[in-house]
Amino acid sequence: MPLVSIVMLVKNAEPYLEEILGAINNQQCDFSYEVLLIDSGSRDRTLQIAGKYPVRLISIPPETFNHGKTRNLGIRESSPDSQFAVYLTQDATPFDDKWLQYLVQPMLEDSLVAGVYSRHMPRPSASVMTVRQLVQLTQTGSSTRLEKQMPKSEREYMENRIYYVWFSNTSSAIRKNVWESHQFADVEFAEDAVWADEVLQSGYKIVYDPASVVVHSHDYNLIEQFRQNIDHQNAMYQLFKPAHLRDIRNWVKLFAGIPLQTWWDYQFIRHSHHFEDSGTSRKIKDIVRSPFWHFATILGGFMGSYLDKLPSSLSSVISRQERIKLS
Repeated sequence: MPLVSIVMLVKNAEPYLEEILGAINNQQCDFSYEVLLIDSGSRDRTLQIAGKYPVRLISIPPETFNHGKTRNLGIRESSPDSQFAVYLTQDATPFDDKWLQYLVQPMLEDSLVAGVYSRHMPRPSASVMTVRQLVQLTQTGSSTRLEKQMPKSEREYMENRIYYVWFSNTSSAIRKNVWESHQFADVEFAEDAVWADEVLQSGYKIVYDPASVVVHSHDYNLIEQFRQNIDHQNAMYQLFKPAHLRDIRNWVKLFAGIPLQTWWDYQFIRHSHHFEDSGTSRKIKDIVRSPFWHFATILGGFMGSYLDKLPSSLSSVISRQERIKLS
């Protein structure tokens, strides 16, 4: 009987699926686990690759995919005997054979821990902008373990809510008996943050454990970077209403800070070990692209914060998630 059910939501997952399933298959754990793949209409070699590994495949129509509901489906389809559900995206590769053990261990040690998520390590091909933002974010790239729970002051929680609810289903584990009372919301984005908010306010803990590591980073082209940040900031505003997202002074400050961000990228690429073996041409390319990348990121965030003010016809065109559904 498996203790853990690993759930992957996939669609056209060919680029990394072979290495991901190979890494999952090689995990060294003191418990058993199963692997479920929920495919929403792949047209590449995803199904053929999956057939080479001991996984259970579930197919759903593409139009029914939803980040929250489809993850709930994964748990419903999992073994009734498993106690924990692990989520792994189709572009996140377990770094070593202890990824799963370290991811689940905090919940084995403390019954109040409702969920755990992994540290992200950038892929070797990642740009300086992506690497710097990833490794410098305390809640995704830090080597310091974080344990979050509701503070004594509700005001403190509300003022720092974005920090507390940061949870990443890129690589996460949740306790299934907690999920029974706190299922993922029917949302198109940030289902992990909504879930984290609910369980924290119900008295549970969330852990960021950097011992569990996945190789995961995105290097979108500028248009996709813009669209991704539209979806992200729109979700953050609609779900949590942080005041700074509707503060024009905040956005003016961010746009004005692009030259400084570019300078920091330049310093980072010069001194970080991530780029020791990178050629000069690659470094130059990254630095030339840096201000445009930051502009696309900030502009996407700005538009996402005000997406509800735009015509719905425009919103559906510029949303990255909507375009993925139709692909």
